[in-house]
Amino acid sequence: MTHSVLKAVVVVGATSAFITGCASINPFAKADPRWADFKSWTKITEGTEPTGDPSKLLGVVHKGEEGYRDVYVNDIGKEALLGPAPNNFPEGSVVVKHQFDNKADWESGENGDVTVSIKAADDGTRNKDNWIWAAGMKGKAGPSDFCSGCHTAALSLYDSDYVFTTSGFLEKHELK
Repeated sequence: MTHSVLKAVVVVGATSAFITGCASINPFAKADPRWADFKSWTKITEGTEPTGDPSKLLGVVHKGEEGYRDVYVNDIGKEALLGPAPNNFPEGSVVVKHQFDNKADWESGENGDVTVSIKAADDGTRNKDNWIWAAGMKGKAGPSDFCSGCHTAALSLYDSDYVFTTSGFLEKHELK
Protein backbone atom coordinates (compact mmCIF):
# COMPACT_ATOMS: atom_id res chain seq x y z
CA MET A 1 0.00 0.00 0.00
CA THR A 2 1.45 3.35 -0.99
CA HIS A 3 1.81 6.24 1.40
CA SER A 4 -0.93 8.31 -0.34
CA VAL A 5 -3.41 5.41 -0.29
CA LEU A 6 -2.68 4.79 3.39
CA LYS A 7 -3.13 8.50 4.11
CA ALA A 8 -6.48 8.48 2.26
CA VAL A 9 -7.67 5.45 4.23
CA VAL A 10 -6.73 7.12 7.52
CA VAL A 11 -8.48 10.37 6.55
CA VAL A 12 -11.64 8.52 5.47
CA GLY A 13 -11.58 6.41 8.65
CA ALA A 14 -11.10 9.43 10.90
CA THR A 15 -13.82 11.37 9.10
CA SER A 16 -16.22 8.42 9.42
CA ALA A 17 -15.49 8.10 13.13
CA PHE A 18 -16.04 11.83 13.62
CA ILE A 19 -19.35 11.79 11.76
CA THR A 20 -20.53 8.67 13.60
CA GLY A 21 -19.54 10.17 16.96
CA CYS A 22 -21.41 13.38 16.22
CA ALA A 23 -24.52 11.72 14.83
CA SER A 24 -26.38 12.24 18.09
CA ILE A 25 -25.32 15.90 18.21
CA ASN A 26 -25.93 16.59 14.51
CA PRO A 27 -24.53 20.11 14.21
CA PHE A 28 -26.24 20.45 10.84
CA ALA A 29 -29.74 19.86 12.18
CA LYS A 30 -32.14 22.77 12.44
CA ALA A 31 -33.94 23.73 15.60
CA ASP A 32 -37.17 21.84 16.13
CA PRO A 33 -39.95 23.96 14.56
CA ARG A 34 -42.19 23.40 17.60
CA TRP A 35 -39.96 25.71 19.66
CA ALA A 36 -37.55 27.37 17.20
CA ASP A 37 -39.20 30.79 17.69
CA PHE A 38 -39.76 30.54 21.46
CA LYS A 39 -38.37 34.03 22.13
CA SER A 40 -41.41 35.49 20.35
CA TRP A 41 -43.77 33.71 22.81
CA THR A 42 -45.12 34.91 26.15
CA LYS A 43 -42.28 35.20 28.63
CA ILE A 44 -43.78 34.22 31.99
CA THR A 45 -40.70 35.43 33.89
CA GLU A 46 -40.80 38.93 32.34
CA GLY A 47 -40.02 41.55 34.98
CA THR A 48 -38.37 39.10 37.38
CA GLU A 49 -34.78 38.22 38.14
CA PRO A 50 -35.30 34.48 37.77
CA THR A 51 -32.67 32.86 39.93
CA GLY A 52 -32.58 30.81 43.09
CA ASP A 53 -34.55 27.69 43.93
CA PRO A 54 -37.84 28.57 45.62
CA SER A 55 -39.20 25.02 45.22
CA LYS A 56 -36.02 23.51 46.73
CA LEU A 57 -36.12 20.79 44.08
CA LEU A 58 -33.61 21.96 41.47
CA GLY A 59 -30.36 20.62 42.87
CA VAL A 60 -28.01 20.96 39.90
CA VAL A 61 -30.71 20.62 37.22
CA HIS A 62 -31.58 23.67 35.06
CA LYS A 63 -28.31 25.36 36.13
CA GLY A 64 -29.14 24.90 39.83
CA GLU A 65 -29.74 27.52 42.47
CA GLU A 66 -27.11 29.90 41.06
CA GLY A 67 -28.47 29.75 37.51
CA TYR A 68 -30.89 32.12 35.80
CA ARG A 69 -33.98 30.82 34.01
CA ASP A 70 -36.53 32.47 31.75
CA VAL A 71 -39.70 30.57 30.93
CA TYR A 72 -41.68 30.96 27.72
CA VAL A 73 -45.01 29.42 26.67
CA ASN A 74 -46.62 29.12 23.24
CA ASP A 75 -50.12 30.46 22.52
CA ILE A 76 -51.69 27.02 23.01
CA GLY A 77 -50.50 26.78 26.63
CA LYS A 78 -50.62 30.48 27.50
CA GLU A 79 -54.06 30.54 29.16
CA ALA A 80 -53.30 27.46 31.27
CA LEU A 81 -49.91 28.76 32.38
CA LEU A 82 -51.06 32.31 33.18
CA GLY A 83 -54.38 31.29 34.71
CA PRO A 84 -55.16 30.19 38.24
CA ALA A 85 -54.67 26.64 39.46
CA PRO A 86 -55.48 24.01 38.56
CA ASN A 87 -53.18 24.51 35.58
CA ASN A 88 -54.33 21.89 33.07
CA PHE A 89 -52.48 22.26 29.78
CA PRO A 90 -54.08 21.43 26.43
CA GLU A 91 -52.41 19.16 23.91
CA GLY A 92 -49.87 21.12 21.88
CA SER A 93 -48.71 23.30 24.79
CA VAL A 94 -44.97 23.94 24.68
CA VAL A 95 -43.01 25.42 27.58
CA VAL A 96 -39.36 26.41 27.08
CA LYS A 97 -36.95 27.05 29.94
CA HIS A 98 -34.04 29.20 28.72
CA GLN A 99 -31.33 28.79 31.33
CA PHE A 100 -28.02 30.51 31.96
CA ASP A 101 -25.02 29.85 34.21
CA ASN A 102 -24.80 33.41 35.54
CA LYS A 103 -26.36 36.87 35.57
CA ALA A 104 -24.03 38.30 32.90
CA ASP A 105 -25.05 35.59 30.40
CA TRP A 106 -28.72 36.00 31.32
CA GLU A 107 -28.57 39.78 30.85
CA SER A 108 -26.85 39.43 27.46
CA GLY A 109 -28.96 36.45 26.40
CA GLU A 110 -25.75 34.62 25.46
CA ASN A 111 -24.57 31.08 26.21
CA GLY A 112 -27.98 29.82 27.28
CA ASP A 113 -29.35 26.30 27.06
CA VAL A 114 -32.96 25.30 26.63
CA THR A 115 -35.08 22.49 27.98
CA VAL A 116 -38.51 21.91 26.50
CA SER A 117 -41.73 20.42 27.88
CA ILE A 118 -44.42 19.46 25.35
CA LYS A 119 -47.95 18.31 26.13
CA ALA A 120 -48.08 15.74 23.33
CA ALA A 121 -51.39 14.13 24.26
CA ASP A 122 -54.38 14.85 26.44
CA ASP A 123 -56.25 11.82 27.69
CA GLY A 124 -58.18 13.84 30.28
CA THR A 125 -55.85 12.90 33.13
CA ARG A 126 -52.73 14.41 34.54
CA ASN A 127 -50.07 11.83 33.84
CA LYS A 128 -46.51 11.76 32.63
CA ASP A 129 -47.40 9.84 29.49
CA ASN A 130 -49.07 12.97 28.11
CA TRP A 131 -45.76 14.87 28.19
CA ILE A 132 -42.50 14.63 26.25
CA TRP A 133 -39.29 16.55 26.89
CA ALA A 134 -36.25 17.72 24.93
CA ALA A 135 -32.86 19.18 25.81
CA GLY A 136 -31.54 21.81 23.41
CA MET A 137 -32.83 23.65 20.38
CA LYS A 138 -32.01 20.65 18.20
CA GLY A 139 -32.94 18.03 20.79
CA LYS A 140 -35.22 15.15 19.98
CA ALA A 141 -38.36 15.23 22.12
CA GLY A 142 -39.46 12.03 23.80
CA PRO A 143 -40.58 10.45 27.06
CA SER A 144 -38.24 10.98 30.01
CA ASP A 145 -38.48 9.28 33.37
CA PHE A 146 -35.84 11.72 34.61
CA CYS A 147 -37.90 14.81 33.67
CA SER A 148 -41.27 13.38 34.67
CA GLY A 149 -39.82 12.21 37.98
CA CYS A 150 -39.21 15.79 39.07
CA HIS A 151 -42.13 17.43 37.27
CA THR A 152 -44.57 15.10 39.04
CA ALA A 153 -43.98 17.27 42.13
CA ALA A 154 -45.70 20.20 40.35
CA LEU A 155 -48.96 18.27 40.71
CA SER A 156 -48.99 18.25 44.50
CA LEU A 157 -47.02 21.43 45.20
CA TYR A 158 -48.69 23.81 42.74
CA ASP A 159 -51.76 21.96 41.39
CA SER A 160 -50.16 22.17 37.97
CA ASP A 161 -50.02 19.63 35.15
CA TYR A 162 -46.28 18.83 35.19
CA VAL A 163 -45.21 22.51 34.90
CA PHE A 164 -43.64 24.40 37.81
CA THR A 165 -43.31 27.99 36.64
CA THR A 166 -46.91 29.14 36.43
CA SER A 167 -48.32 32.49 37.54
CA GLY A 168 -49.34 30.83 40.84
CA PHE A 169 -45.79 29.58 41.40
CA LEU A 170 -44.40 33.08 40.79
CA GLU A 171 -46.94 34.67 43.14
CA LYS A 172 -46.48 32.06 45.86
CA HIS A 173 -42.75 32.66 45.89
CA GLU A 174 -43.14 36.44 45.52
CA LEU A 175 -41.29 36.47 42.22
CA LYS A 176 -43.91 38.51 40.38
